[in-house]
Amino acid sequence: MGDLRGNHFHAGLDIRTGGTEGLPVHAAADGYVSRIAVFTGGYGNVIFLKHPNGLTTVYGHLKTLNDTLGTYLRENQYAKKTFEIDLRPQPNEFPVKKGDVIALSGNTGGSGGPHLHFEVRDPNDNLINPLLYGFPELSDDVPPYFERVAIRTMTPESRLNGEFQRQTFTPVRRADGSYTIAQPISASGLLGLELLAYDKANGSPYRNGLNCVEIRLDGNEVFAYNMNMFPNEQTRFINVHMNYEAEQLSGQRYHRGYVADGNKLSLYHSNAYRGKLPLLDRKPHEVTITLFDNYEHSAVLRFIIQPEPLSEPVLAQPIQTIAIDSGQLSTLPGLTQPGQQNVPNVTLTPDDNVLKLAVRGLPGVPPNALLFTGKKTTELPVAYTRNGKAVYLIDLNKTMPDSVQIGRGRLPLNFRQAVIPGRTQVIDAGNVNLRFNAESLFDTLYLSTRTSSGNILEINQNTIPLNDFIDVRFTPTSPVSIDTMRTKMYMLSGGRQRFVGGKWTNNRIEFRTRELGKFGLLTDLTPPVIRVVSATGKGISARISDDLSGIDQFRVFVNGEWTLMQYDYKRALIWSDKLDPEAAFEPESEVIIQVRDRSGNVGEVVTKIAAAPAPKAKPVKKAPAKKRGRKR
Repeated sequence: MGDLRGNHFHAGLDIRTGGTEGLPVHAAADGYVSRIAVFTGGYGNVIFLKHPNGLTTVYGHLKTLNDTLGTYLRENQYAKKTFEIDLRPQPNEFPVKKGDVIALSGNTGGSGGPHLHFEVRDPNDNLINPLLYGFPELSDDVPPYFERVAIRTMTPESRLNGEFQRQTFTPVRRADGSYTIAQPISASGLLGLELLAYDKANGSPYRNGLNCVEIRLDGNEVFAYNMNMFPNEQTRFINVHMNYEAEQLSGQRYHRGYVADGNKLSLYHSNAYRGKLPLLDRKPHEVTITLFDNYEHSAVLRFIIQPEPLSEPVLAQPIQTIAIDSGQLSTLPGLTQPGQQNVPNVTLTPDDNVLKLAVRGLPGVPPNALLFTGKKTTELPVAYTRNGKAVYLIDLNKTMPDSVQIGRGRLPLNFRQAVIPGRTQVIDAGNVNLRFNAESLFDTLYLSTRTSSGNILEINQNTIPLNDFIDVRFTPTSPVSIDTMRTKMYMLSGGRQRFVGGKWTNNRIEFRTRELGKFGLLTDLTPPVIRVVSATGKGISARISDDLSGIDQFRVFVNGEWTLMQYDYKRALIWSDKLDPEAAFEPESEVIIQVRDRSGNVGEVVTKIAAAPAPKAKPVKKAPAKKRGRKR
């Protein structure tokens, strides 16, 4: 439980089934079935059991339900003519006893392999760690382990090894089992720690989530994190519990060792700095990080942070006439990777509330930068020089410039305004209109937008998480060929095209998104592909696929009657599930398979139920040949 996943914490235990499906799943305790659902992704086929003590247990990725529940589910799917369904039976309509077989294990929904997903929830829908209830079948004497540690500067005045930066370190395991960091570390100001670490169990090659993390500075606890319970409704707050930017860029999910702005989870104990390390006295400090698993096995990392050496102050210089080649530098939304260098001597890096601008090749003493905010102009001295580059740090909490100039190089930033969480705000930015609701943001967003190539819209970067949806209205800035039925908005960040959708009104598309980044209009004119695998009296199956927008709906009719089809998107396979499992489809019955994609294209195949093969004739036994006597 608590393993870091995309946009959610893992909510319970995954009980692997040895690569097979169809194992009996038993009720954990007396109770009744409170919910049965079928989802294409997520839990797949799932059962919720309510128990007399107020707890609920959840059983996900099931292959099939027992006869009673399976019949109830199938009848409701046929009545509503739908595959996906969410049913809430009446209390005690389906009572169960501890140990009753309620289903068979499977691999449905978003499962990555055959297993049972098992959860425990309290009456307030908080997720409870199932291991708190004891599982004697489990054996675990393997401690957690460190893979990497990241340290980052948290304010414009902070420094780590001479720079405002985030730096990763690989802990070294000593002979006694403890860990240390071999590289020298110097720092000053407020620092934040991030951990890439995991737990393991006996006999399993898989990485598991951490149960508890404790961080101490000079022996005093500054941060602790415990994953024994969390509110199900707040699972998306994982995106501020971990470093979302690192996940988007590298796929690595670092636990933050501090409470980030906007994090409302009640999983932490922290100091007055919300877990950040206050290295404010120019003295050495010892950092101790301890990881715990559910069985109190631990791993300990200790290292020393030396005080940052005193550096010569950078004298404020007047604005100089220096040519900086910045004409081709992308504006802020175009920075899809922090540190992306668009021209040889300029790098622009957004870092939470700080905008870092690094310039190489400046002759002599670096000049002050000019920040333009509306009609106001502010001079900004260089923060420090390092390895041939001058670094300027813009505190966006204090100023949000339209552009910044160094010498003759001027960089447009395209900031619109600061958007504050907890309130509804509507921002009109020319051809883009955005509506944020009170729950859209985790933290203040320094909104920046840009339009390019007529139909490409960039809203900040995909490294900034959203909690809830925002509504966007976008008018392309140059004429585009629009098929209002099939031209939709797609997310282009992350190297692939993902359908977002949208509705056209007066040459403007309106869509909702829970992600920031680069969006583009694409037209899908190709209907889904259907390949019939089998159509016999026993059943119908087909493979379905779509090349761009993705499958939206599928329907199958046998002699005009709607037929339930099960669907496994991982195998791109649908197969029939008859209302009466014992009945057979009549030979020569007409079968119509229709599949619609999200752009409205429809693919259709018409076939017939194959005639039952004629029974094989029994072979006729030949009479044994008469024996003839040998001639003499």
